[in-house]
Amino acid sequence: MAEVRAAPYPEIRFLWHPGTTDIFSGYGLVLGPTRLVGLVMIDRPGPADPAWLATIQRAFGDYQLAPMTQSGERGLVCQMLIAQESPQYLRVLPHPRIGALRAALLPLDLPTVTLGLAWYPDNRCWVSHIVEPSAPLFPLGLVVGTSGGVRDLEEAGQGPQEFLDRHIRGDWREVSEADERENNYAVPHGFRILSAYTTNAGDRILVLTKADRSATTILLPDEY
Repeated sequence: MAEVRAAPYPEIRFLWHPGTTDIFSGYGLVLGPTRLVGLVMIDRPGPADPAWLATIQRAFGDYQLAPMTQSGERGLVCQMLIAQESPQYLRVLPHPRIGALRAALLPLDLPTVTLGLAWYPDNRCWVSHIVEPSAPLFPLGLVVGTSGGVRDLEEAGQGPQEFLDRHIRGDWREVSEADERENNYAVPHGFRILSAYTTNAGDRILVLTKADRSATTILLPDEY
């Protein structure tokens, strides 16, 4: 077994404003096709509403702000779930500090604050909504990965967390109907739980939590 680790150099994308060369409302490291982790501008067009920040605190318990411009406009450190129609507005921009931005984001643990974001062409702005946290259905225990599972994640440029998040919230994704029924029974009764997903590279991976919830393994189907 090998410890699960994310791809070493995830790409960075900007929440770009179409029709401009360098206007954006945030940026983050790519965790999946429609998922980033990074900073979203909240002081645009004016300072963030304190009532909205209070809602963030009630939902998640804590949050972190960081200056994003020379004039002090702040961004919220968060996970970003991009609406299905909006990934086309994520761009690689020739920012002079792209290397420094990536280096600053790499050490981030996944923040608890999660925002759903979509580009609204009529208003020419990114609009966010708070994605309320949901309690996990079961503990993962020690998270490990086989050499094949870790290799496939790295080749796909994805980290394990997006698959683990789905797994512990009951999104079993591509399992058979029989496995889905077994999972639904296993959650309250203490049997093994199995999920199956397809990576960005088109490879199938499994996430398996032991019956005693002591460990969860990311592996390939032929390693199961």
